Amino acid sequence: MLGYGHVAQALLPLLASRSQWLASELGIRPVINGIGTRSRGYYLHPEGIDAAQLARQPDPLQSFSEQASRVDTASTFIAAGKAAGAQILLELTTLNPRDGQPALMHVQSALGSGLDVITANKGPVAFALSELQSLARARHVQFRYESTVMDGLPIFNLVQFSLPAVDITGFRALLNTTSSLVLSMIEQGYSLEEGIHRAQELGVAEADPWYDLDGWDAVMKTTILANALLDGQLTPQQVTREGIRNVSPDDIRAAARVGTPIRLVSQGSRNNGVLTAEVRPRPLSQDDILHTGKGATSVIALETAAMGTITLVEHEPLVLQTAYGVLSDLITVLRQRQPKINTIEQKLI
Repeated sequence: MLGYGHVAQALLPLLASRSQWLASELGIRPVINGIGTRSRGYYLHPEGIDAAQLARQPDPLQSFSEQASRVDTASTFIAAGKAAGAQILLELTTLNPRDGQPALMHVQSALGSGLDVITANKGPVAFALSELQSLARARHVQFRYESTVMDGLPIFNLVQFSLPAVDITGFRALLNTTSSLVLSMIEQGYSLEEGIHRAQELGVAEADPWYDLDGWDAVMKTTILANALLDGQLTPQQVTREGIRNVSPDDIRAAARVGTPIRLVSQGSRNNGVLTAEVRPRPLSQDDILHTGKGATSVIALETAAMGTITLVEHEPLVLQTAYGVLSDLITVLRQRQPKINTIEQKLI
């Protein structure tokens, strides 16, 4: 487990609460044999510690570090974890919207060494999805990233496993929880700063909340959707971006009063073979399907050739939903390689 922020901290108790299901349905017991964080160090335990046991500790990272040995760098952590028998890297570090580093390097290193990789970090997927998928295929491992867009809502798994040949032609979405929450609170008379503070309290804001409010988080997600669902090769810099920094509180409240609230809208489409994508604040008319997204609700409408419009709604998402997306990917990885499982323990780093 590389990174120990809100998502990792929510994931451990979730793993513990689902341990009986994992045992009965998949015949496995999740074991953590590494936890690494840039601020508190990288630690490895040769036998690993049961995830449920670890989750019961008041400070799981402190408890783990007291029983484990420390290494100096993330690259050493990944290599040594693989050598110790780990099979999956959970890459849960924070977003760098400029180039996706160092998370991209972490994912490349892990896939190259033969580890399956699950990430909730949008950077590597936005900047190098095609490359990482090719590397995973070459090394006969899996790369999963469900939590990078709309938390635990199954967008990519839905398309991969349940919508074969549906032919997605475009999408429109509210993807950034922090901006939706802040705009909603400004509509109610709160200040921008109070909205940011609330998003940080809930654990949904990026480490730097202006990544959310200036549109970078939504740009990353829009890039991922365009490349994964519309067969694109976009970079985040090719997505037109306009955040909510320059939208005045008076304009936000005035739009809400007439029933057309302003929200940060992501959209992408392929027309005549040309793929375009953008993120902009837009007023939503009352008959707009995205108007469903009240408060911090996230919404995505997929335009398809075979099924018309398919709309998915995630009501008031919190960090628990993101952690569930990681768990869902873990289950998918295990099911996809079920014939290879010959031990009751699957070690995670």
